[in-house]
Amino acid sequence: MNSYDFENLLEGELVLFAVIALLILVLLFKGIKIVPEGRAKIVERLGRRNKTIFPGINIIIPFVDKVKVINERVTTKVKGQSVSLVDKGAIILAEQRMDPLSKLLLAKDNSQINVDPVVYFRVIEPARLVYDVQDFEEAFETLIETTLRQEVGKYDGDTIVTSRDTLGDSLKQGLLEAARTWGIEVRRVEIEDISFDAEVTQSLSDARQEELKRRAELVSKKAVAEQLTLEAEAVKKAAILKAEGDAEAKVILAQAEFNAQKLEADGLFLLKSREQEGIAQGYAAIAKALKENPDAIVALETLNAQAKIASSIGQSQNALIVPSETAGLFGAAASLVKGYEALKSPNAKKETNQKK
Repeated sequence: MNSYDFENLLEGELVLFAVIALLILVLLFKGIKIVPEGRAKIVERLGRRNKTIFPGINIIIPFVDKVKVINERVTTKVKGQSVSLVDKGAIILAEQRMDPLSKLLLAKDNSQINVDPVVYFRVIEPARLVYDVQDFEEAFETLIETTLRQEVGKYDGDTIVTSRDTLGDSLKQGLLEAARTWGIEVRRVEIEDISFDAEVTQSLSDARQEELKRRAELVSKKAVAEQLTLEAEAVKKAAILKAEGDAEAKVILAQAEFNAQKLEADGLFLLKSREQEGIAQGYAAIAKALKENPDAIVALETLNAQAKIASSIGQSQNALIVPSETAGLFGAAASLVKGYEALKSPNAKKETNQKK
């Protein structure tokens, strides 16, 4: 092999290596896909949906798999304006909202009600959103209106105004099942406004004013009734307290009178007891004296007889006092003195013996 052939072989190998390196670079370029944060892309394999790649580095099979550039109209509505859910060929994963215009719906009592709903959702399966629904914005708005119409028809005009939270929860439950088939997740539903037409609104306002007036009158009457009740209770309590005071005063007065009578009776009893005790002690002393000096009995009997005679003479209207009886009186007096001395002598002897 000459030098020319060697150079040709070397050039062929270099070209081969270059082709292989270029092929590797192309494969790396085609097989490695980087998805930005908050986005998702769809991978098709031979023209059919294959998988969804999410933020970060993803590997696909070059020339077999292809990242789909989403050109379909995938939008939502915000204040009557369409907003795309696609950014540079990728589905936006951030939370979105469907905010259609208010809907004029019929309530249970055939009253017309304007309801303004807002639905917050997030895309969780971009492939379904792209392939399984033709016009997501129109389909979703129609589903909201249909479900809302069914829920509003369960309420009448008087109760729907106060059932905003309940209506939002019912609407969310009605949207969940259909939303899953479209690859979205309904996060929450809010009712921004519920209103009636001008005529009904005026009627409701008038009715509300009448209701407020009626309630004010009821509150006023209730206050007056409570005031009268309080006054009656006060009078009742005052009468009860007065009656209790009078009864207690009578009890105290009766107790005082009873105590006074008891004290007076106790005093009289004590006085009589002392008097009887004195009499008993006098009789005891006389009995003792007579026991010690029996001669005194005759003197006492004589004195008692003369006293009875003198009493009968003094009580008689026909009695005549004769001077000759004077000696008898002196004799009675002498008997008294003798009896006294007879009673005294034993006591004198007893005192003498006690001194000794």
